[in-house]
Amino acid sequence: MDWKKISKDEKNRYIIPNRWIFIHYYEALNLLFRIENAVRIFVYIILKNELSDKWIEVQIANEEDSNEGTIGSIAKKRIKQSRSFGYLGHSISCPIMYLTSGELIRLIVSNSYWKYFKEYFFGNKEIVRNKFEEIGSIRNSLAHFRTIKQEAIGMIKQNSKHMLMGIEQLFSQVLTQHVVTPTNTQDSWYKKLRVLGTDICLFSITQSKNEQWIRLTIQYNCPILVKKFFYDTVIYYKILNIKSSEILKKYASLKRNITYLSEIIPFTTMGEEYTPNFSKIIIMVFNRKILEEKYDEIKADIENLLNKISEETDLIKDDNLARGEIINSVEIGASSIKENNGIKWIINTEVLRTLVSDKDPAEYWGSFGLYSPLDFISGTNLYPWMPEDVSYLELPF
Repeated sequence: MDWKKISKDEKNRYIIPNRWIFIHYYEALNLLFRIENAVRIFVYIILKNELSDKWIEVQIANEEDSNEGTIGSIAKKRIKQSRSFGYLGHSISCPIMYLTSGELIRLIVSNSYWKYFKEYFFGNKEIVRNKFEEIGSIRNSLAHFRTIKQEAIGMIKQNSKHMLMGIEQLFSQVLTQHVVTPTNTQDSWYKKLRVLGTDICLFSITQSKNEQWIRLTIQYNCPILVKKFFYDTVIYYKILNIKSSEILKKYASLKRNITYLSEIIPFTTMGEEYTPNFSKIIIMVFNRKILEEKYDEIKADIENLLNKISEETDLIKDDNLARGEIINSVEIGASSIKENNGIKWIINTEVLRTLVSDKDPAEYWGSFGLYSPLDFISGTNLYPWMPEDVSYLELPF
């Protein structure tokens, strides 16, 4: 068997061997991959905000038999099965990732839960069911390696546009909160939360354009414990860092009420006296309604978190061999290269990232939030719960 490989020409363009399947099969795979994962995120967001921690207890019909199961019980069984061959792929623990597209759609249009989802669809329940079932038919043909018509691509695009329009609008609010909350806001939750912050943690509040999604941001200025020079071109740093996913494991009220927590590693530049501006940004996104109802317990957890960060930072500063529950030390290297206009420093901050692991709660979304495209469903390079990118980042400029 001669499994011919893809090659590249002199302009770095891919050349697909003629014997490979036609290009519309790849296009169908891309469409279906993105549609199914968009529906997964949508279902999680709605159920988490409607049912809090009880979302994994939602009953759905299981495709494998006629018995009903919960999201949690079905996922537990499939996670166990997938780990039998764990060496073949990434280990993902979020229960919603183990539901099939058919189960997701049956959940959405079920008599019990349609009331939560219906406002995001521009059609009645039967139309929604039929449109998704048409997409599902193509999906099943591809999944079971049956032929599909080239015209099927147009049908998938049309149906997805009809069915996902409201979901895309929801994503544009849930994933992007860059509007500064007015300082004269009179809401009790804002007055209580705006005073938070410490010397090493800058606290800020922003919101989505429709004001329904609130982003609470903690920027931790990572202290430098050690700085060592190796020749003139390499510097070794030992700095403090926040283990982002541990926040949700330690503070139950945050986990219960939050929609998702993510982190951003800002671009790091070399400062005066060879001191880079190391920092990490923690993003906590809440539905405004939940924040209005639960702000006292959320505030208490954030205060405790900020105090914990300060205490552990001081502890490790005094004893570099100590280790905290939230704060740990990491090693970072910086190297210089000569350019026409001077010296450029390359600082590798990837070690600051808290990667998504199979032990993390579903509310932890990893390095998610630096850039969310306006057409998230068709253009995102990164999904929650997935430990790596699925495509190249496509910048709008």
